[in-house]
Amino acid sequence: MELRDLKSKFYHLEIENQPAIEKMKEHMKNLLISFLALIALQACNDEAPSIPDHAQDLTNKEENTYGLDNDSQDKLESLKVMTYNIHACNPPSQPGIADLDAIANAINEADPDIVLLQEVDKNTGRNGFTGNQSKELGKLTQMNYRFFSAILYMKGYYGVAVLSKYPLKDSQKYMLPKQSGTEQRVLGTAIVDLPGVDSVMVACTHLEAKSANNRIEQVRELVQQLGTTQVPVILGGDLNERPDTDAFFSIFDQTFTRTCPGTDCPATFSTNDPKITIDYLAYRPQAAFEVSNHQIVQENYASDHFPVMATFKFNR
Repeated sequence: MELRDLKSKFYHLEIENQPAIEKMKEHMKNLLISFLALIALQACNDEAPSIPDHAQDLTNKEENTYGLDNDSQDKLESLKVMTYNIHACNPPSQPGIADLDAIANAINEADPDIVLLQEVDKNTGRNGFTGNQSKELGKLTQMNYRFFSAILYMKGYYGVAVLSKYPLKDSQKYMLPKQSGTEQRVLGTAIVDLPGVDSVMVACTHLEAKSANNRIEQVRELVQQLGTTQVPVILGGDLNERPDTDAFFSIFDQTFTRTCPGTDCPATFSTNDPKITIDYLAYRPQAAFEVSNHQIVQENYASDHFPVMATFKFNR
C-alpha cells in the first residue's frame, strides 16, 4: 500500500470515530477539572484526611496563643476536662443555623481546662458557616485549638478537635480502621504543656455509629496507640457505645479507667430526649489520677449531645 493510500485510510477511520473521540476528550476534560478542583480545595485547607499523620507534628504556631511560658508557675493540683459532641454547632431546634456562641457559652460557663470536641466543621459552608469552627471557638473561649480532619465534606473538612487553656504540642492524627460502607474516623492526640514543667496527653475521637464490629476494630486501635505512652493520657469522645456492651468495654477497660465506671451513668444523648450514654471520659494509667467529679452539663439547646465533664486530681 502506498503512503498516500495509507494516509487516506487513517483519515477515514478518524472521521468514522469522531463521536467517540469527542466523547473521550470531554471525559478527560471533566477529569482534569475535578483534579484541579481537588488541588484548589486542599490548598485552602491544611489537612488531607486520607493521609495518616503518625509521625508528623501538626500543631501550628498560630494555634497556641494562651498559657505560654508557664514553666516557672506552680504545678496544677487538678485538671477539668470536657468532652462535647457539638453537632457542627447546629442547635437541633434551629435547622440550617450555626450558633458558635451557644457552644462557646456552654464551655465558658463550665470553665474546663481542656475540651475534646466531636462533629467539628472546617470551611465546609454547612449551615451558612464557612470558617474553621475550632479556631473560632478557641477565640470565643480564649483557648488554644487543634483540628483533626476525618473526611472531606462539602467545601471543606469534618472531624474532631481539641481546645486547651495551655499550649498544645506534638499533635498527631491516626486513621482508625474502616469497614466498607462506614465513615472514616480518626484519633487526634496532643501533648498539653501544663504549668510547672508538667504535661499530659489528651486524645479525642468519634467512633463509628452503624457497625458494632467496626467499633471493636477501632477500640483495639485506640488501645494500641494509647496503651504504651510515657505520659498519662486523658481520652474523651463519642464512642457510640452503651456502657453495658461487654464486647466493647471488655477491651476498653483493660487499658482505660472510665470517669463513670459501670452502667449507671447519666444519659448524654439526646438533649431533647436523654435516654442513652454514649459520650465518655477515661484515662490511663489508673494510678495517675483520682476523679473527684463526673457530671453532665445541662445545656440542651446548643447541640444534640450534653457536654460531659470530669475533674482529674493528680496523684503526685
